[in-house]
Amino acid sequence: MKTVLLPTDFSENSFNAISYAVQLFEKSKTKFILLNTLYNADFIIYSSLYGVYKDNSIKNLSRFLERIKKEYPNDKHEFELVSSFKMLHEEIKDRVAEKSIDLIVMGTEGAQGGSELLFGTHTVHAIKVAKCPLLAIPSGSTFEKPSEILFPSDLKLNFSEYNLDFLKEIVDHFQSKVHLLNVNLGSELTQEQTASKDSLLQFFEENGSNFIQESKGSVMDALQDYRTKNASQLLVMVKNKHTFIEKLLFSSLVHEVAYYVKEPFLVLPSENYIVNNQDQDE
Repeated sequence: MKTVLLPTDFSENSFNAISYAVQLFEKSKTKFILLNTLYNADFIIYSSLYGVYKDNSIKNLSRFLERIKKEYPNDKHEFELVSSFKMLHEEIKDRVAEKSIDLIVMGTEGAQGGSELLFGTHTVHAIKVAKCPLLAIPSGSTFEKPSEILFPSDLKLNFSEYNLDFLKEIVDHFQSKVHLLNVNLGSELTQEQTASKDSLLQFFEENGSNFIQESKGSVMDALQDYRTKNASQLLVMVKNKHTFIEKLLFSSLVHEVAYYVKEPFLVLPSENYIVNNQDQDE
């Protein structure tokens, strides 16, 4: 049984992400943790109202749960309601450190009004601290079977050292095709990059996945060119400080990227993350 963490601020955007998650795991036994974090400026100022904040949080979590069960009834799903006074990224960091969750799914509004953030601030912090897979759902996205998965990579990682099992489960479950995209910025693949490419293609071989190399001036140009010609329902990247994902998230290019990234975005950890005491029953 998978355990999925669903942070919510009770907005429609967060419910949209929850809707995506329950549909993604529609046929799997799954435990969902609905998490509301109360730590904010108002709470710091009016901390004497602890009980009021807590009660309102639990009431809203219960209301969200009723809505989920009404719109997406499923006997395979169970839910836990958690109201925490930690900051969201601290709560995520602690739970991931305990290796008690398989996946985080959260909504994001994306870059708005001159912001240079690919996602909202909470999502960026969560990606920074999460050492488990994190799935960010852009505002307005609706669930669509991930038949075509785009996996951009500079191939500078030894993928045999990474746990790609979660992505492989998605690929196998939905019979998805993985499109491995590399951007040629003027040089041929090294032996190490070729080995990484071959290991990835072999890993997803049963699903007829393929390799595409684009000769473009930048990663952004390559993503834009590929996505204007090809449909994809999921964008996947491995988070590693030595790869371009950090630049995508936190550099001056971020605002530009936000324009292109419209589909759900799965960020895989740079560590071999395995949940403790995982119940494998499906």
